[in-house]
Amino acid sequence: MLGMRPYMAEAIIDLTQLARNIATVRARVGEGIKILFPVKADAYGHGAVALARAAEKAGVDYFGVANIAEAQELREAGIKTPILILASSRIAHITELVRTDVDITISSLEFAQALAAEAQRQRRRVRVQVKVDTGMGRNGALPPEALQICRALAQMPQLECTGIFSHFACSYSEQPEDQEFTRHQITVFNELLAQLDREGILPPLRHIANSSGVVQYEPEVTTGYYNMIRPGILLYGYPEVRRPWTEPIKPILRMRSWIVTENRLPPGSFIGYGRRFQTKRPSRIVTIPVGYADGVIWLLANVGEVVICGKRAPIVGAISMDQITVDVTDIPEAKVGDEVELIGPQITAEEIARKIGANFTEVVLTALSKRVARTYRSL
Repeated sequence: MLGMRPYMAEAIIDLTQLARNIATVRARVGEGIKILFPVKADAYGHGAVALARAAEKAGVDYFGVANIAEAQELREAGIKTPILILASSRIAHITELVRTDVDITISSLEFAQALAAEAQRQRRRVRVQVKVDTGMGRNGALPPEALQICRALAQMPQLECTGIFSHFACSYSEQPEDQEFTRHQITVFNELLAQLDREGILPPLRHIANSSGVVQYEPEVTTGYYNMIRPGILLYGYPEVRRPWTEPIKPILRMRSWIVTENRLPPGSFIGYGRRFQTKRPSRIVTIPVGYADGVIWLLANVGEVVICGKRAPIVGAISMDQITVDVTDIPEAKVGDEVELIGPQITAEEIARKIGANFTEVVLTALSKRVARTYRSL
């Protein structure tokens, strides 16, 4: 929250819209499917604690984080909802992992054995979920290894296997070859789940769907063995794949700053580091007190835009650490003190991602630094 500290840029997060987004997804998949809400990377730049509190009230079933430090932040803030550490953890953190009330990802038998030994030492029973690599090639156990891990976990009283999951590599793509690969991942995972079921060691939670997986492969990932989904960017308001039912889902964040100075420059003037922009006419150039240290990605130099007085204005020159320069020659009413929309209804994070060549909107949102004040609003 803002408190009394002065700030140069502000991200305004609409918690009511977050609740609407959650309700839209819940209505679509039904009450029988649990929702894990990823709040890793400080809730994609929105503020993990504030969003977790709002999402907890909205009835999400799980939170997803990247590491033990993110999990501890939520627990210390009083969040009671189950938390899954989605990524693999360092063996050096095993004492803290056992001590903290979380579900821990297992992707190797060696890590499971070390975790069981530490759980026994602390006289605790620890919840774990097995991660399976069905085609991402990043981490997780291959299906034959995952089967062996599940069999071993059934013999480890110190560990409670609460779930098993996998991760899509290209579920956001609507290219036929990528769709075929995604369905192959589902098939591979289904075969493993069926084998676990036959052996009587099928974990209670089974999930594979991220945001785009929920939208594009809904029947395959919300029926049969599946009973949980992991919509991240979808709940933040950016469907990577759109369908009629996603229409009510809207972004929950907008970011603003203000004009602090104005310069009137003659034709031929250079602007910013590296002289990357030169005026071609008498120009009014204003300075906005945000830069790459605040999350304005440097690739937006000479291609990005902001909104001032309801009109688009181009970013000119290089993105500095603390400042950007904007040409308002065609907005005569613009003046020092006016509000500047950096992310919002007229310039979305999705559009900014496209301009810098990023496949994922999260690239823009997670770049927002702690220098950007967060304000939370709800009805």
